[in-house]
Amino acid sequence: MTNKKIVLFDLDGTLIDTAPDMYLALSILLSEEKMEMVPYDKVRPQVSNGVLGIFSVAFSDDPVTESDRYERYLDIYESVLGQECKLFSNANNLLDSLDLKDIDFGIVTNKSSRFTMPLLRQYNLLDRMQTLVCGDQVKQRKPNPEPLIKALENSGKSYDRNNVYYVGDAQKDIDAARAAHFRSIACTYGYRVADDNPASWEAEFLIDDLIEVNGIV
Repeated sequence: MTNKKIVLFDLDGTLIDTAPDMYLALSILLSEEKMEMVPYDKVRPQVSNGVLGIFSVAFSDDPVTESDRYERYLDIYESVLGQECKLFSNANNLLDSLDLKDIDFGIVTNKSSRFTMPLLRQYNLLDRMQTLVCGDQVKQRKPNPEPLIKALENSGKSYDRNNVYYVGDAQKDIDAARAAHFRSIACTYGYRVADDNPASWEAEFLIDDLIEVNGIV
């Protein structure tokens, strides 16, 4: 065991603002079905809850993953992937700083590799990371700690748990980090409903901007 550190990041709402792409895909789907458009501000807080979260504010019926609508949404999203999303403020500055300090980083996301890999290539992140775990690569997704634990196993290195940090914008991220006995960093930005207060998630650290991770690690 060494003193080597690693910072793991959630993807959607933490490192990359993917909500604009996901909203664009929804708008195309609603147009195809000749349904009323849903305001962006109503959809954005649901992005951390995935497609079913987005569907919950767009459709009145109970959303299911096996439906034709669900599959059509995924196909549309894949076709617009990367068109309107962007890295969150100071993401590149933070990652450059971690590189300079010889601190490893990786990504642990519930997002499928079908969508994660192209995004990471678009932002030239794939080859910079020590480890990556996507939602379709595990049996149980966050808030279960399995993806975070697998990320360390895939890293090819040995880290003391006190030197492993997980940064996320949702309570399920912090719950997973705590269950894995990693150090947890909660973002106050990202995707959440108005009454969901990050201060209540019991994270070890709370940040308003990614660059603040620099002062923690």
